[in-house]
Amino acid sequence: MKSFHSKTQKAKWTINRLYRGLKLYYLNRSFKAWKLLLFHFLARIFKGNVPDIITIGLTYRCQCRCVQCSTNVPNLTKSAEFETWQVKCIIDQAKRLGVVRVTFFGGEPLLRNDIVELVQYAHNRGMITRINTNGLRLSRELISKLKDAGLNLCDVSIDDPDPDIHDKLRGVPGLYQKAIEGIKILKEYKILSQIVTYAAKKNVTTGLEEIIDLGRQLGVFAISIVFPMATGCWYKATDVLLTEEEKKSVRALGDSKFVHVELPTHGSKCNVYKKRSLYISPEGDVNPCPFIPYFMGNIKNCILEEIWHRFSKKFTLSCAGDCPMNNLKIREELKSAMESIEKNQKLNK
Repeated sequence: MKSFHSKTQKAKWTINRLYRGLKLYYLNRSFKAWKLLLFHFLARIFKGNVPDIITIGLTYRCQCRCVQCSTNVPNLTKSAEFETWQVKCIIDQAKRLGVVRVTFFGGEPLLRNDIVELVQYAHNRGMITRINTNGLRLSRELISKLKDAGLNLCDVSIDDPDPDIHDKLRGVPGLYQKAIEGIKILKEYKILSQIVTYAAKKNVTTGLEEIIDLGRQLGVFAISIVFPMATGCWYKATDVLLTEEEKKSVRALGDSKFVHVELPTHGSKCNVYKKRSLYISPEGDVNPCPFIPYFMGNIKNCILEEIWHRFSKKFTLSCAGDCPMNNLKIREELKSAMESIEKNQKLNK
């Protein structure tokens, strides 16, 4: 009975994930997007593993000082940023690989003066476009330009339903209200918005329920809930990680249509192990996602398709129901794999 229930739940989530994806394509109204989606499926049939999502880190710059920041870590070249033509080149390489969706990430991507140009470039090549933002720069003028450029989805971070606590967690007074105003303008311009939040111990589950209610009141496309990850500022903060019982409580909030829990079941595996995602840092390093420091190569030294096919087959670690960074055994395996890669690179020089 338990196995049947699990399979039924998995099927339900798969169907509703398909529904959300099709809605993005329908509202996008781009023949190029459908054409690229067909190419993606054909590439998966004839080439095997092909990622469908690429996240491009445009900058490390940000107005916030978030307690959970994943990019506030040592040894990063904070000033590192791609030039506009370089980002366009990455988008073209991603398209040739078969990627259909691009997320512009940071830091804060809206701090880039060329963000509208980059969204339009990706949209014109048939890619579904998405931005992850703290909401501080979501002005009417910028949103209008992003609409014209073809932005499909805007993630806005809300860490707590209490405005004062949210602002404190992010280190910017008044940020909560700016984010809420931005979401309202996004709806006015018919750009789908999504509230992204994380399940901190203190907000399981009352705080999360209030954020879900807020999202319904604002008419957002979806609520996305992620579990805390031992990465970035929280690399050694294992005390923030949820217990299995707490994760179970969070999963119970998911309804697959409106409330999307990133790992909806105990057996769910993240996109990294499904070979569905790629992340490129502002320095050009290619990782499976923004939160897992598994170095696959650098886009400045090698084309994306070569990097993907060379390293994706080697990335076989498995973790279910949580971020791999929260598993001490896998963290050690990742560290060992990284050391092996660095050793081979030195020998090849």
